[in-house]
Amino acid sequence: MRETIKKLMPEFMITLYKKARYLGISALFYVARLLPVNPRLVVLCSVWGYGDNTRYVAEELLKREPGVCQPVFVTNHPKQVPEGTSMKVYRSNSVHAVLALARAGVWVDCNRKESYIHKRKGQYYIQLWHGGIALKKIEGDCEAALGAEYIRRARRDSAATDLFVSNSTFCTEMYRRAFWATCEIAEYGSPRNDQLMLQASEKQDAGDAPEHRNKIVVYAPTYRTGHTDYADFDAGLLRAALAQRFGGEWDIYVRLHPLVAANRNFAEMPGVIDISAERDLYEYLYRADVLITDYSNTMFEFAVTGKPVFLYAQDVQQYAEERGMYFDFEALPFPKAASCRELAGEIRTYRADDYEAGKRAFYESVGYKESGHAAALVADRIEEHVKKACNFPR
Repeated sequence: MRETIKKLMPEFMITLYKKARYLGISALFYVARLLPVNPRLVVLCSVWGYGDNTRYVAEELLKREPGVCQPVFVTNHPKQVPEGTSMKVYRSNSVHAVLALARAGVWVDCNRKESYIHKRKGQYYIQLWHGGIALKKIEGDCEAALGAEYIRRARRDSAATDLFVSNSTFCTEMYRRAFWATCEIAEYGSPRNDQLMLQASEKQDAGDAPEHRNKIVVYAPTYRTGHTDYADFDAGLLRAALAQRFGGEWDIYVRLHPLVAANRNFAEMPGVIDISAERDLYEYLYRADVLITDYSNTMFEFAVTGKPVFLYAQDVQQYAEERGMYFDFEALPFPKAASCRELAGEIRTYRADDYEAGKRAFYESVGYKESGHAAALVADRIEEHVKKACNFPR
């Protein structure tokens, strides 16, 4: 209903509404800061929905001893949280969410916080971020592309952070530089990758899908600021190539970035299941047999399972000029294609031994530190802080 009303309102009224709402939220937050901090209250935020690293830390906390932590989840899409959960869930910027943030003893986030949110004495802030090893440059390494206002907010957010969680030596160095991080950085791994690490230990392969289901390829291109032409995407061609190389019947799941998903419609394309409205991509990556992406950091995460990753990128030079890249795209250890026909050819000629050797060398070069227990390690740190703040007996 709210979105329908917005579409009917003149632009100047929408602008006035947003300013008034922001002022109201800011005032509420500062009034709420007069209330005492509740050291057991843990607010976990994921702006895009119930997913990403904070989801898996929240679920780990729910398994722990009751009475130590009081986890609350804050998101733009609270209806995505499974029914029956014992955790309170609030919509971002709602009265309940603002009050919780103002009073929480611990904040856990994977995005930058809103500009009205200021940390107070007695609050502990853990930043998990929403990506590990990155191809495209981020934050302080591409300031001109992000704008002065975002950089100002990002710097303030990093200054308030008590603990960054990294999954590699590469990320630790990147956080020190691009996030201006001066706090502790713990190389625990990424909580959302724990299940992928479990698959790696079980040595699953693209040909190991259970007999009772079709195999799954996930196509997850990254965010674009301009127009991207998906007309070249040929689901039938790709399914035929996958069946020829890996056997079986294949379903293609397409997941576009939330910021562009509304402008693209794969649902009308034969043989494609559009999961762009689903906020947690990792639920699908855990089930996938193959990943196709372009510049997303999911390439580095999914590849740890040993299953194939293919890069389908039509605009490498343009993208590199706009954002910059940390690695030479052509040197990445994944088969690459600039067209769907080339991609089908790379799938048919995929060589598992070459892929594995190149991937292993890459992980060694970046000091990969995924533990498979990242969610538990972060939950341990939260409980440790809460117990200390509450003077729990040792």
